[in-house]
Amino acid sequence: MNHINKIDDADLTRRVKSGEKEAYQILFERYAPKIYHFALSYLKSTADSEELVQDVFLKVWEKRDILDATQNIKAFIFKIAINTIYDFIRRKNIETAFQEFSKANYSTGSNNTWDTVIFEEMQTTINRLVAQMPEQRRKIFKLSKSKGLTNDEIAKELQLSKRTVENQLYRALVFLKEHLQKDSVFALLFFYLFYS
Repeated sequence: MNHINKIDDADLTRRVKSGEKEAYQILFERYAPKIYHFALSYLKSTADSEELVQDVFLKVWEKRDILDATQNIKAFIFKIAINTIYDFIRRKNIETAFQEFSKANYSTGSNNTWDTVIFEEMQTTINRLVAQMPEQRRKIFKLSKSKGLTNDEIAKELQLSKRTVENQLYRALVFLKEHLQKDSVFALLFFYLFYS
């Protein structure tokens, strides 16, 4: 195993792209500690940072077919890490919003059941609304909000112009905002989910 540990990033990238699990393990060992410390500086939690490292490298493996040995694999991994950290913080903001809203509006004490019910209900409502969107808009929205892809990445994956992606995302958000305004709870949480 020692000889393969000495291979450069470009060769390692080629091997991971071809599905070589040993190379993927080495890539993990090479960069996981760096991602962990990077995440810890933002998340301030060892458990959250460890979970984030697992998420990042799972995404690297899932996206291995788009790896390019001529590009910087370290930069690619850190880009995924930054997007994952952003998504993680955004989810935390949502949870905080639920807790603050319920404390301000309901006398549920320390019971978290209400927060969980509202969160799950909002997710169900959003999923139902997303299902009503035209197919292309629905795909773009899911790639952006569920998988965390950038507009450029979505355009490349779906073979569309970046302008089309931006336009469809804008229309999707307007559609959701219009339908969620009827309920103050959902409107508040939608704001935290997509604009925080």
